[in-house]
Amino acid sequence: MDFAWIVPLLALTTMLVVCIYAMMSKVAVEDRMDDPSVPKSTLAKDGPQGGVAMIDPDAAMTRQGRFAEPVLE
Repeated sequence: MDFAWIVPLLALTTMLVVCIYAMMSKVAVEDRMDDPSVPKSTLAKDGPQGGVAMIDPDAAMTRQGRFAEPVLE
């Protein structure tokens, strides 16, 4: 009995599953980006710390208690 067909079948099935998972993840991320109730990332330019939280958490705050403009462009 010849089982040479099983390796290509498993490879194609795996690629199909990975592609479907990637498309579903992309849709989920885009839906989350469009939802205004979801908090922004601290690394985002329009996020709560202006994108500098990872570099210097103290640099994100100004004297008025507001968040500073993003340092990185």
